[in-house]
Amino acid sequence: MPFVIDIDPVAFGVLGVSIRWYGLILVVAAAVAIWLARQEGARRGIDPATISDGAIWVGLAALAGGRLLYVAQNELGSLAAQPALVLMVWMGGLSFYGGLAGALVALAVFARRRGLPILATLDVAAPAAAIGQAIGHLGCLIGGDSYGLPTDLPWAVIYSNPGALAPQGIPLHPTQAYEAIALAILFAGLWLGRERLSRLGTGVIAATYLAGLATIRFGLFFLRDEPAAFLGLKTAQLIGVGTVILAVVLFIAARRSRHGSTALAMEASRS
Repeated sequence: MPFVIDIDPVAFGVLGVSIRWYGLILVVAAAVAIWLARQEGARRGIDPATISDGAIWVGLAALAGGRLLYVAQNELGSLAAQPALVLMVWMGGLSFYGGLAGALVALAVFARRRGLPILATLDVAAPAAAIGQAIGHLGCLIGGDSYGLPTDLPWAVIYSNPGALAPQGIPLHPTQAYEAIALAILFAGLWLGRERLSRLGTGVIAATYLAGLATIRFGLFFLRDEPAAFLGLKTAQLIGVGTVILAVVLFIAARRSRHGSTALAMEASRS
């Protein structure tokens, strides 16, 4: 029998403001990600307070980037008549890849301003981002956001609460759970293998994260009820292809950086 989810997406209200499970879980996800990044940053000689400062930049930029891309994809026609729509997060949603792009740009700018090596900073952030995203998708599962196509598989989910975003009473692929599990596995691989990956070059952890993330989402979007954009692929899949290309560029930069450092060290030893 399919699993029935009859949870009100609104956890409780405070002074007339609805507090949703999605938001509460995002707070937990962010807290776990920041704590993990602080631990890894300290191990690499980065002040944990600096990591916390950077998390504020990244969080705000991810929110802005996610909202801007969502509006561009879904509400661009209404923007001219209602410019404030771009700020109305509660009226629409956020784009995952828009948030990722905003976070990457903010992280690079922050690292440069604080004099931190950008590739090393990305490596610190990558495992934390993976586990944070895994936890965050549990909020999507509760609220019915990012739901999958109908299925007769025994682990399908049925939403019965009228507040859920997913269709009511239809067995659906729990794509949110699939993504949460896949991202948790990606996190485990990055975290347990971070020392080995670091020996390949600074930035390889971040490149592996981006490639793994894009691959996971590329596959899962075949199970999402969204229209094809080009060559039978959906918009998120096309962006995922671009993300893999970015990961390859980052990997090449990391390898070149390592070879350059090795050559300098050999030259210094000869002299």
